[in-house]
Amino acid sequence: MCGLTTEEIAKALLITPTTLAQRIVRAKTKIRETRIRYEVPSPQELPERLDAVLQVIYLVFNEGYSAAAGAEVTRAELTSEAIRLGRLLTELRPEPEVVGLLSLMLLQESRAPREHRQPES
Repeated sequence: MCGLTTEEIAKALLITPTTLAQRIVRAKTKIRETRIRYEVPSPQELPERLDAVLQVIYLVFNEGYSAAAGAEVTRAELTSEAIRLGRLLTELRPEPEVVGLLSLMLLQESRAPREHRQPES
């Protein structure tokens, strides 16, 4: 999901990778058995989903800013993707929480060494 491994997601959620893997399997089974279709939520459904979207974007950014595993301390491709998603979400829903998250990520990214920053798009 979003370029993260099961282990990285589990660590961010403070659960074991086995627990997360079981949750993913159960979710996939439910989607398949109940035939849940992939569709864009209606405008009325967007506010109730915003918190979850913001959490995922921040999880991706945090993993990029301070990698849980691997040889690199940071993963610029993840921080860059989180910022891109934050900018996109800000265009779609310029609400205080969204703007605040984007601002936080940009502030943290500005503190990264130049060689680790992704060029702005």
